[in-house]
Amino acid sequence: MKRYKWMTLGLGMALMLSLAACSQQEAEETASPTPDPTATPVQEVVESPSASAEQETLTLTASFQDEAGAALAGATVRFTVGETEAEYLTGEDGVLTVASLPLTGTVEVALLDDEGAETATATLELAQGSVTDVTEGEDGVWLVTLLADGDALSLDFVQTDDGVLTCALDLDETA
Repeated sequence: MKRYKWMTLGLGMALMLSLAACSQQEAEETASPTPDPTATPVQEVVESPSASAEQETLTLTASFQDEAGAALAGATVRFTVGETEAEYLTGEDGVLTVASLPLTGTVEVALLDDEGAETATATLELAQGSVTDVTEGEDGVWLVTLLADGDALSLDFVQTDDGVLTCALDLDETA
């Protein structure tokens, strides 16, 4: 009986030592070794296209006035890009600034009355090109071309009595 007792005790100790050795080996495998700077090869860092393809945006400064030339102070203006809408208030001078517009694509601009109904609208087709220009296209769409390396634009909007919002380049602000 004593012999079995010592064997059981010996086997228990052997099992405990085995478990301790295994857990220490797992800890060594999961610990990250300290890198040896002399053994690390020097690599040239090349920026991947996806990292450098950060989407550029347009900052638009827009002034709004009526046909008589009076600033539309405190007017609510809605900008719509795709499914995204945002409303802004013009300042006392009828001017507002909108950041993060796309450099290309369609932007809907609408002046709203106090109840939120549209009183005048304009559709802008934004593109990049060799010059900055605004021209009226078919169906009242304003073709806005921004210099290829540009990211800011100033436009003048005039609300006509018949609910049309005309658009022109603000030559005082556009470089």
